[in-house]
Amino acid sequence: MHYIAEWKGQRFDYRDSGSGPVILLIHGTQSDYREVYHVEKLIAAGYRVIVPSRPGYGITSLHLADTPETLAAFYAGWLASRHIHRYTVYGISAGGPTAIALAGQNPAVTSLVLACAMTQRIVLPYQRILIQPVLQRPLQLIQWGLWTYVKDKIRKFPQEAAVRMVEMTSLLPRETIRTHLSETDASLLYEVGLQNGPGRGVLFDITQDLEQERLEAVTCPVLIVHSRSDRAVPFEHAERARRMIRHAQFIESKSPGHLIWIGPSARRDERMIERFIGLNQMT
Repeated sequence: MHYIAEWKGQRFDYRDSGSGPVILLIHGTQSDYREVYHVEKLIAAGYRVIVPSRPGYGITSLHLADTPETLAAFYAGWLASRHIHRYTVYGISAGGPTAIALAGQNPAVTSLVLACAMTQRIVLPYQRILIQPVLQRPLQLIQWGLWTYVKDKIRKFPQEAAVRMVEMTSLLPRETIRTHLSETDASLLYEVGLQNGPGRGVLFDITQDLEQERLEAVTCPVLIVHSRSDRAVPFEHAERARRMIRHAQFIESKSPGHLIWIGPSARRDERMIERFIGLNQMT
């Protein structure tokens, strides 16, 4: 179910579906409360999944928070106000820093999943120019134009569009990617491509950073899942988390790119995440 809430003077939207142990899923770039990856399977596995739209996505204001730490504090307080005092945090891609900050020394968090997650600032070409306030409106218009084009191609050429979508976030050549994608993968990417879109939250995503102390503060059980073929969030982000969170478990995904829910190990990775969450909800 889609809800619109107001807390501490901030208006935001979120999805709250399923019943059972709670998972707070923190989505990645150019997504929102409608996040597709793994959500329905988690609900089917007996979990209640809450997915808030992060700053700059959905109806959530970009000004709701300016750092992963302030966003984490907002989520912790909001969940406590709803009498939710025990939950797993599942951080995807650019949602990783907030997930880590939220899990650090927070007794309410029973476990942390980092899926292709950022653990430090992403460095982009011309980043200092891209974050200038005067350019935000033109960049928004460019994003809208690009996504309109992409969605048109997805509808007309779904199989080829799936390959190109993965290629944008992969270190592998196009033909290799093609051999890794199944019809199920193409169907999922079709759904993702039509659901995702531009958002001002990109500005939050590319400027967020995470100090080493935040990683070292995480004491709850942690599972890291990442692919070496990831171009969008390089494998070094997973390696940093493994160094700083010494008790973390790690699964190397065989995904052909950024998205661990795509490729030959996708269902294995999802089941391992579900098992990890289940075991740590019981303790």
